[in-house]
Amino acid sequence: MSEPVVNTLRARAFRLLESDFQQSFASKAVNIFLIVLIITNVAAAIVSSDAHYHEDYLQEFFLFEQISLTIFCLEYLLRIWCNVEAKVYKDLPTAKARLSYFFSPIAFIDLIAILPFLIAMFVSIDLRSLRLLRVLRLLKLNHYFKGFDLFISVVIKELKNMMAAMMVMVFLIIIAASLMHAIEGEIQPEAFGSILSSLWWSVVTMTTVGYGDIVPITALGKVIATFIMLIGVGLVALPAGMLAARFGEEIRERKKNLNTHIQDALNDGFINKEEYQSLADLAEKLDINPDEFQRSIRVLKQGHHRENNDKKQEKCRHCGK
Repeated sequence: MSEPVVNTLRARAFRLLESDFQQSFASKAVNIFLIVLIITNVAAAIVSSDAHYHEDYLQEFFLFEQISLTIFCLEYLLRIWCNVEAKVYKDLPTAKARLSYFFSPIAFIDLIAILPFLIAMFVSIDLRSLRLLRVLRLLKLNHYFKGFDLFISVVIKELKNMMAAMMVMVFLIIIAASLMHAIEGEIQPEAFGSILSSLWWSVVTMTTVGYGDIVPITALGKVIATFIMLIGVGLVALPAGMLAARFGEEIRERKKNLNTHIQDALNDGFINKEEYQSLADLAEKLDINPDEFQRSIRVLKQGHHRENNDKKQEKCRHCGK
């Protein structure tokens, strides 16, 4: 088989596995099939954890796992083979591109989905651990729902602030546990006999879960518990607020970035085919909805034409004078 034919097959495989759902019917069918397979694998892992179902349908679970494992292995090998077609690897030698993809986080997730089960064929592994790893196949959905990339990007950018908030929470949990040990330790030694045993109450109270299995009985302990709960209401919500604010900011920055590139393309008055494809690729990379992308082009085109018309009218008025 000649190299051009190999490259053509590789490009087709890449489009089938990595193209957006709207690109082609074949790509949509393949992606939906793999999504359903991942979800049914997780469902099978959940159901098989019940001893009754596991014994009654042992052969069916085993056959389904073998079929799924075969498909996931083929998918993994195909992705290793064809991902050299991705734009990020286009300028790299084929071997280096495949190696780069092999060590990428998304490829590592795919490897987790199959490697332990291949090892289990030759080495004895705890069945409960295998069930846990089958549930982790949910992470493979990152291939098909690009919003995960936005979430990961937001978490990474806000990680420093979130870690600071978490550290403050840990400090307050330790301080609260120490106070309750000092106040309630002698009265309730089974619950607050040490700072270590007091940590459970402190965490439950600080996060406002309030199981009620351990409660202070002294007046001072109740006062301190009240302040801890009030502080916890605001403190636990702080990371969520940070993420929400960062999500909005990240989406605005991405739209602004795309709009800047659209305005640059409109400098000559129109967007040619190459420019449009480049903008579409950028919108996909930025996880911007295709409808939002089209809307941005329409709005900016109208604004550009309106600005040009205003300039022409202004020029005509000056000419008339």
